[in-house]
Amino acid sequence: MGGLFPISQEFSKLGLNAQALRFLNLLTENTIKINIQGIPVTLPHPANFALHKLIIFQRRRNPDKTAKDKEAAINILKALVHKGDVDEIRKVFDAQLFKWRKKIILGLEKSREKELLDILQPR
Repeated sequence: MGGLFPISQEFSKLGLNAQALRFLNLLTENTIKINIQGIPVTLPHPANFALHKLIIFQRRRNPDKTAKDKEAAINILKALVHKGDVDEIRKVFDAQLFKWRKKIILGLEKSREKELLDILQPR
């Protein structure tokens, strides 16, 4: 679709509104590969997915989606802790921008998740 019109004009002609999706690199920078019925699938590492959800739930306007994202994030992080992957959670958290780390901490504070907050505190 290159050519004479800037991309934003081309999208508006199609009735589309392109928006940058924030925080997506959190989902693409640390992936795992699994095989589902013979089909190779690349997914975000669960730690990345959960920390992404902790940021996103705070931005949601729909209360149902907010609750679903928050619950998913907490459940995944707790499962990783139970599995012994605390170092992976910490590594992913430490690799984030300061502003993103603040948002993650805020999400855990809003969720009153002291155990998970303790994991992310500096050692």
